[in-house]
Amino acid sequence: MRFEQTREILHNLVPSYHRRVSDYYQDMADGDVSPRVRLMLDYLIDHEQHRALALGEYCQDASPHVLEHWFKGVEISFPVAHANTLTEEARTDLDQLVKAAVSYKTELINYFSHLLEHCSGKESTDLFRTLKTQEEKAMKRMIRHSQGLADL
Repeated sequence: MRFEQTREILHNLVPSYHRRVSDYYQDMADGDVSPRVRLMLDYLIDHEQHRALALGEYCQDASPHVLEHWFKGVEISFPVAHANTLTEEARTDLDQLVKAAVSYKTELINYFSHLLEHCSGKESTDLFRTLKTQEEKAMKRMIRHSQGLADL
């Protein structure tokens, strides 16, 4: 059984997850990739960097009461973004890149869902419901963006 504090999750874990995923995308973009994949990687890099910055800004302005909330009984650890989620096929196959990006997003969504099951206050519940919803919407936008690129 684990204990997690909202401050640690929002200030350290989630932003570093987004930065790590952005770095993986950047590493791939620095290599030889197809034009459509490059456009999608540019979109994904920008999105992940923006999410990391937005969470950092939120922590500066958030209520200390929300940030000091402790989760008790969290059975799963914060997800780890693995580099091998991005396969070599993703360099030339837009669908493989999107599949990896969806996998990264799904990890966060599942973690936020798990935290929602362990929230004990309205403010914390609202916060993590919002974060989960934002990631779900971001995933849908990303998929729509990739469909637009596939039509090029």
